[in-house]
Amino acid sequence: MTTVPVTTQDRIPMPMHVATRPVQAGPGLSLSDMIRILKQRIFMIAFIFILFISASFGLTLWLIKNHPLYRSGAAVLVESPFAKNPMEFGENLPQAEMMNRFVADQMFIVKDDSLLSEVLNDTDTRGTSWYREQPDKNVLLQELQGDLDVRQSQGTSIFIVSFATKNVEDAPKIVNTTVRKYIDKVQKMSQEKYARELTKFQQQETDLKRDLKQIRDQRDTMIASQLGSPGLTSNINVAGEVWRALAMQAAGLEMQQLQLKAQFDNLKGLDPSEIMLSPTVQMMIDQDPQVSGMKINLIDLRQAQNTILQRVGPKHTSAHQIRNQIESAQKMLDEILEQKKQEARQYQIISAETAWLNAVNAQIQLQERVDGAKAEQRDADRKLAQYQSLQEQQQLLEEQNRRVSDQINSLQLIMRGQEMVRVRPFGQAMAALERSFPSWTINMSVGTMLGLVIGIGLAVLLEVIDTSIRTSRDVTRHVHIPILGTVPELDDEELPIERVELAVHTAPRSMIAEAFRNIRANLALSSPAERQRSLLITSAKPEEGKSAVAINLAISIAQNNRRVLLVDANFHRPVLKNFFPKARPEGLSNILIGQGTLEELATPTDLPNLDLLSSGPIPPNPAELLAGNYLRTMLQEAAGTYDQVIFDGPPTLLVSDAVVLAGSLDGVVLVCRAKAVSRGVVQRARDQLERANVRIFGGILNAARVTRGGYFREQIRSYYDYQPAEVLKVSTRAALPSDEDKPQDQEPKDESASA
Repeated sequence: MTTVPVTTQDRIPMPMHVATRPVQAGPGLSLSDMIRILKQRIFMIAFIFILFISASFGLTLWLIKNHPLYRSGAAVLVESPFAKNPMEFGENLPQAEMMNRFVADQMFIVKDDSLLSEVLNDTDTRGTSWYREQPDKNVLLQELQGDLDVRQSQGTSIFIVSFATKNVEDAPKIVNTTVRKYIDKVQKMSQEKYARELTKFQQQETDLKRDLKQIRDQRDTMIASQLGSPGLTSNINVAGEVWRALAMQAAGLEMQQLQLKAQFDNLKGLDPSEIMLSPTVQMMIDQDPQVSGMKINLIDLRQAQNTILQRVGPKHTSAHQIRNQIESAQKMLDEILEQKKQEARQYQIISAETAWLNAVNAQIQLQERVDGAKAEQRDADRKLAQYQSLQEQQQLLEEQNRRVSDQINSLQLIMRGQEMVRVRPFGQAMAALERSFPSWTINMSVGTMLGLVIGIGLAVLLEVIDTSIRTSRDVTRHVHIPILGTVPELDDEELPIERVELAVHTAPRSMIAEAFRNIRANLALSSPAERQRSLLITSAKPEEGKSAVAINLAISIAQNNRRVLLVDANFHRPVLKNFFPKARPEGLSNILIGQGTLEELATPTDLPNLDLLSSGPIPPNPAELLAGNYLRTMLQEAAGTYDQVIFDGPPTLLVSDAVVLAGSLDGVVLVCRAKAVSRGVVQRARDQLERANVRIFGGILNAARVTRGGYFREQIRSYYDYQPAEVLKVSTRAALPSDEDKPQDQEPKDESASA
């Protein structure tokens, strides 16, 4: 025995690492999950698969006998939506989109109510057994419209009209009648269409001729009454030439007027003495009679002076008088010349002003002529524009009239032709050589695929909607706690085991015993031994086998040469005394109220290294007792005597005892019964323990069932194949008293007695 004396105060709890759990993203299934589902439910899938194949086979036979169908079809070629124009060479090819739309329109016409009514009234249709066997003639139209198949051949301008009947001879008659009625209706519709177009174009031609006559009359009236200027209609514009000539003269006269005005302004701004006289004016002044007379008189006086000077001296009185006369005559001549020059200068200014004013007057008169010519030109242009507009309208109407006449001729030629719409039957419908419905290939293929899909789909659906804990992977994936081990279902065990609670002792070679030894090893490796001295075995709810797990785990640890104390801490339904008859009636409740010690009340069992402490009398307040100091004192006492203390506690979600008790222990082992508890229940139990800061060493999956593709199927087979045959043949012995030796009032009442 290896005993480590560690007191309660010395036990330092290990730090709890709360891992971040992944967010639940839904029931995603991996490839391994799909393979497991297929293995587990292979018989159900095979049953559904065979059921659908058999149903498809039987249904096909029944349909062949009672409702066989023979389908016949005829093709209709749609060459073009345009009629052939005899006046045009070549082919007017439509666009692909337009052609597809036209083919769709023709397919719609085939299934028109009026056309199908004509088909039903035809004698060929009335002679078919399909028509005669229909008791209600009112639904024939809906039946024909629903069963008549009209579809376009992919990538072509051909559509197929097909129909299926029980009688092999009826389908081709109905199809051929439908195609014939369709061609007749299309031809009739085309005739009506082209007749309406012809009438419309003829009316348009009449209106164009009337408008053309009005335009011609207006044009002749304008030529006769308004276009009086010669040459306008021949593009000879006389008024324009006159207007341009007058405009050029007005421009020259305006330049001359500006020059004269500049001369006048120049002369008017100068001093009269500064005005230079031209030689012509100077000569005119010299030739003036008064000036010329005075010049002659002055010449005579100078000649007389010369004569006097020759006779007398210069100082003579006669000489002096003649000089005075000459000076007086010269002065008068200068005054007259100056006066004449002033008059000439003034006359020159007045002449410049008069010339400027005359030029202005002439410019005004010429501008009036220019404006008149311009107005005459505008009037001529307006009249000419009206004339040209009438001429253009006439040409346009003549062109439209010509096109309308050509269209009328084309329509008349088309209507006299035989093919107005380019559709024609592409062969006749013939009697079917083989049955079209039902088809063995299609029905059996559909049945096979449907059975396979529904079988697999149902298997996956059952897997998805089942939220219970079934495998060890569910514990780690959904509860997010380590898995310490998995205990197989007792019914799947090959060795005889009377009580699963004692399987480790009574059947040490069994798979269940080996499972608990694996749990013991995994638990030992989960943390150091001194950190797992006291354990609580609990579950989320009752009937999950926690007592069986606690007993077998305690026995397996005791078989490992470690002293173990098994404590029944379930004050609501204690069961350990049912499996250990030597247990004292006093127990844990007595210790918790101070009426005894562990050394006094612990009962040795018939199993080596294993002692038992029963629950004792059931107290009215278990949670308060478990929270008291006596429990800590008992744990300190047990630490000095036992290597491991295992508490069999109540369910976590049912009562608060488990959480209160777990707070004083090293940790908890959570037991989950396969197929008996849901994931959400176990998750709530885990959350409740974690909120109390309780360490969860891991989970144990109890009563895992052997299913196809399940966890233990191959493992159990391999395990027993590996064991020696002579060892497995040895009968197991019970180390404890049998049930016959027990009183009747001590029957097992374990809420999870079966693993």
